[in-house]
Amino acid sequence: VRERFMKRLTITSALAVLMAGTASLAIAQEWSFTDGAGNTITLDSPPERIVAFSSSAAGLMQFGIEPVGIFTDDSTSEKSYAEFDLSGIEIVRTAYNELQAESLLAFDADLIVTEYWPRTGDYSGGDAMRPDGQFADIAPIVGVLQGDSVLGLIEDYGRLAEALGADLDAPEIEQKRTAFNQARAQLTAAAEAKPGLTVMAAWADTDSLYVAAPTGAAELNDFASWGLNMVEPDAPEGEYWGILSWENADTYPADVLLLDDRFGTATREAVDAQPLAELIPAVAAGQVGDWPAWWIRTYGAYTAEIEKLTALVENAEVVQE
Repeated sequence: VRERFMKRLTITSALAVLMAGTASLAIAQEWSFTDGAGNTITLDSPPERIVAFSSSAAGLMQFGIEPVGIFTDDSTSEKSYAEFDLSGIEIVRTAYNELQAESLLAFDADLIVTEYWPRTGDYSGGDAMRPDGQFADIAPIVGVLQGDSVLGLIEDYGRLAEALGADLDAPEIEQKRTAFNQARAQLTAAAEAKPGLTVMAAWADTDSLYVAAPTGAAELNDFASWGLNMVEPDAPEGEYWGILSWENADTYPADVLLLDDRFGTATREAVDAQPLAELIPAVAAGQVGDWPAWWIRTYGAYTAEIEKLTALVENAEVVQE
């Protein structure tokens, strides 16, 4: 009798262990993530087929997470993902906010990754990317926060990449992170060595000078937090620019002028062609550089841009009166 009892106990224990293991596996397979808009996405299993907005693709690919598809429009700069080999990844290009549901359906996506812009409440890709929008019926949407820091944005992509299986302590990632931290320290040292230096960021066309509000551009907000004295234009609340006629280009005197370079040299050419640009002390002194406006998503790109800015600051002089 004892032998039969012990045999039954052994079988029962084995079944209990098996059932417990199966339950643990089911729990382990559930995937959950809270995005920058505060929305929590919960799936039965980790997503494998990821479709991403072009800048989001760059943010994920630096950590080794490769999407099956990328969608992009003319609101984004190709500089965001220029460092990556996109061979084998299908890319859908459209006009601004004109992505069609059919294009997303063709990817058979488990997850769509885009960006949430809290200043305006918009999503990259248009209104259809909102949690209650049309594309949410195709696959769950994660909106990574386009907030007040590019470094914070990169780290948020790291958090998502880690949830998707990336190893954030991999040597190649740690190497890029270390190089970035060194570049940031050098920029801070350069800013401290030029305490009176004032920096202005702008976009321009033939009619006007658009002075950027640093709080509306994550990289400018970073530069200010790391020691640069950034011009704060008189801009309406929630707006990105303080707009000046060229006759009033000297409203905010600056020693260094950074020009929006998202789409090549167009802004620089507009300034070069405008004689009144000489009203800006930075232009008269030839202390003009690039502003990597809204396109940086990786440690590598940020390091390169910070190094360029550091060299500009180190070689600049205070020229405003």
